[in-house]
Amino acid sequence: MWHSKLGKLYVIFVLLAAGFFLIDSCNSILRSDIKTVSVFILFALMAELFPVKLMNDAEVTVGFAVYLGSIIILGYKTSVLVALISSLLSQLEHKLYKDALIKKTLNVALYTIMVGGSGYIYEKLGGTPGVINLENLWPLIALIFSYFILNVGIMTLGLSIFLKKSPKYIFLTTFKGALPNYIALAPLGILLAVIYVNAGAIGLILFLIPLFIARHSFKLYMDMKKVYLETIQALASAIETKDPSTKGHSERVARLAVAMAEEMRLDPDLINALHYAALLHDIGKIGIPEPILNKPSKLSEEEYDKIKTHSELGANIVEKVDFLYLASLFIRYHHERLDGSGYPEGLKGKEIPLGAQIIAVADVFDALTTDRPYRNTLTVEEALKEIERDSGTKLKAEVVEALRKVVKGEKLGRYVAR
Repeated sequence: MWHSKLGKLYVIFVLLAAGFFLIDSCNSILRSDIKTVSVFILFALMAELFPVKLMNDAEVTVGFAVYLGSIIILGYKTSVLVALISSLLSQLEHKLYKDALIKKTLNVALYTIMVGGSGYIYEKLGGTPGVINLENLWPLIALIFSYFILNVGIMTLGLSIFLKKSPKYIFLTTFKGALPNYIALAPLGILLAVIYVNAGAIGLILFLIPLFIARHSFKLYMDMKKVYLETIQALASAIETKDPSTKGHSERVARLAVAMAEEMRLDPDLINALHYAALLHDIGKIGIPEPILNKPSKLSEEEYDKIKTHSELGANIVEKVDFLYLASLFIRYHHERLDGSGYPEGLKGKEIPLGAQIIAVADVFDALTTDRPYRNTLTVEEALKEIERDSGTKLKAEVVEALRKVVKGEKLGRYVAR
């Protein structure tokens, strides 16, 4: 991922920017108070060694509070040294290989830029190292927001290049959840500076308590989101125990639906709801008798009517969970068709939620490319032709086109049963 032209330009830009701040800080580093600098390096290292995982392999730490306090007390030039050494030491705990070395180097460079850039703005706006002036908050406000913008901006740009996603998508799916972390940590950074001015390095021991409470609270928040998804995946697995012929179906449909939605450049919040809905789109089959689900021959009209109730049953189950309400709408209507021939309500055209229409296409594609008791599998090309026959009549043409692009452009193993 580092080898594309744009990726190389990004790496060069980040390294050059970090190099500028290091060169700019050289003189100040030589005149620094080793004891004070060592204390801030230790605190920053402790903060960096306990990151909280976000999506897309991104991480967030409580180091922001320490660097904020360091800039206020030591000034941005000396704080660049704090950021450089603490981030370097925190990167040494993992094995090194080529891509990892580049990633670690970029992480160190990023900290150098964040601290150097935001600290430079702070001092240019009137902030004085070692002096805490709460009567003029503008330099502090600029410091906080510039640090956040540099951090999130550079990371978002990098992930956008390397993952080939839009910056908006990367921000909303990866860093939107980090905002509470910054809001909570900014006052702690100022508190750190106040403690140091009034009680010295020894007083900072007390600061460890609120610092790690903040880290623990944010970790609980992210863990809760992870538990949501794991619970949903467990429910999806429970569905498949009733119908072994659909093993892996829900996960494949979810991967494909999300990829199609990304291809269509839909809002990340909608994609998130779509992901949950796709994983749970067949949860209503829990209420369908197993002899009907596993019947190897053609279903009778009465049995088929029973099967058709699963979308409403599933929606009724899911809608009781607040954060799954939008997903429940997609589940309820994923068997509706543009011409009104679907179920449960015979909706037409724009009456059908877009998320439901995406799941419908992904669901049909997976069903066609998977062996079922009542039909042999089709090849990918055969399945696409079958779906394209219904494009614009039963299935939304824009969604079918997104399916074609995703299936043609990706490794089929991600979306086709093996």
